[in-house]
Amino acid sequence: MIGGIVLTHGQMASAIVEAAGTIIGKTEKIFTISTSEYSLRSLIAKLEKLISDEKFDQGVIIMASLKGGTCWNVAVAVARKFPTKVEVVSGVNLNMFISFVTKREQFELSKLAEIIYEDGIRGIELYKIN
Repeated sequence: MIGGIVLTHGQMASAIVEAAGTIIGKTEKIFTISTSEYSLRSLIAKLEKLISDEKFDQGVIIMASLKGGTCWNVAVAVARKFPTKVEVVSGVNLNMFISFVTKREQFELSKLAEIIYEDGIRGIELYKIN
């Protein structure tokens, strides 16, 4: 099974996973990390250890909160150390996360990353009355 790490500022990661749980039920092999709990160096070490220790047999996708921010930069730096095992997608939202959980057993790692990226975008809409 492909593992998932939701890496965000503040408590956003936990909130996304909790909200998804009310919709689709309990999930496994999902980890939440907040940048507010770690220094930059310890955040990198935490991700590397998690990826190494969990031995994600089919890889892991890190869903980061903001492209160009600390979450993205750290996730990309760590992904470079595990080039065949880690994919990174930014702009994590509830739609993306639910897509990840419900489709991760149907696709291989890189294809799943593409799918959840598209599903994350598809979940954004501007409603105009006129």
